[in-house]
Amino acid sequence: MNRARRGAALAALVVLACVSACGQPLYVARLGWTEAKILWRRQPIREVVARPDVDAELRERLELVLAARDFARDRLGFRVGESYTSYSEVAAHEATVHVVSAAYRDRLKSFTWWYPITGRVPYRGFFDAASARAEAERLARRGLDVDVRPAIAFSTLGWFPDPLLSVTAEEKAVPLVSTVLHELFHQTLYVPGEPAFNESAATFAGDRGAVAFFCGGPGANAARCDRARAGWHQTRARGRVITRLADKLHRLYASQPPPATRERIRQRLADLAAETLRRHHLGETSAVVPPNNARLMGALLYATRLDEFAALAPGDGDPGPALRALVAAARGSDDPFEALDRLAASRGKLQSG
Repeated sequence: MNRARRGAALAALVVLACVSACGQPLYVARLGWTEAKILWRRQPIREVVARPDVDAELRERLELVLAARDFARDRLGFRVGESYTSYSEVAAHEATVHVVSAAYRDRLKSFTWWYPITGRVPYRGFFDAASARAEAERLARRGLDVDVRPAIAFSTLGWFPDPLLSVTAEEKAVPLVSTVLHELFHQTLYVPGEPAFNESAATFAGDRGAVAFFCGGPGANAARCDRARAGWHQTRARGRVITRLADKLHRLYASQPPPATRERIRQRLADLAAETLRRHHLGETSAVVPPNNARLMGALLYATRLDEFAALAPGDGDPGPALRALVAAARGSDDPFEALDRLAASRGKLQSG
């Protein structure tokens, strides 16, 4: 990218930071500066791939990303813009977003922040780990459950052409493609103030899209197809366990037991959920133990009603028509989950007919 185009990108970022500040200019300015550094280091992926000194594994992953991007645009109907056409070499500590979330201890309700464009969301991101810890400590002093987790991929929702970060490129083939499709879906559909729908729909788009990509698409590969299928199955199964725990906690909190009783019971429920996750090899248990409502609700953001999303595109075939229908139904809807219900009901009638 030439200097003029870099300058235009930086100017746009500064404008966005200024109009988004809303009483928090220092916070936005820090995010803007780090994002500016990431954009400044972009190199066109096709140029990187063509270099003779590029590691063979990195070259293959970069080619996979370009293929996944084309697949997202041509087969899934995503708005890809210029995202993932460039590569940005960054250190892990520079690119990692430290995501702070909080929730009330006596009910499954998140503490939220409001931002322009995205609306009200139950998390706040920091590129600086110390700032994230300070925010978490401030929230904990208010008696909230708090959580801080790292994220190495994020979307600017199409405001800027997101590059592939070098830390994201270290992922193996299946999770890499799933991540790219997940983030590109955010550019295609984002319902302000509906984080659970946005993230769960993107989980469906990313995981189910990866199945189609590796099982019959441009990345067709038997071993990777099996891993993509297994990953989508595991994600849904894990979501069921977490959802059942949340349902039990809702009932517990509604009964308003004394705090000591509440903590004892929620510990027991969390332990049972963790044992189920271990027994069925459904991944690490940190989302449920120790019991922490912020961590649980953070996991639920990505795992809400996944079986209903999955029913829109069963099997390994092309999920493009289902994803296009989902975008059309949810865009502009007051309640995107109601739109999902209507879409599922209409598809059920078609199948039964």
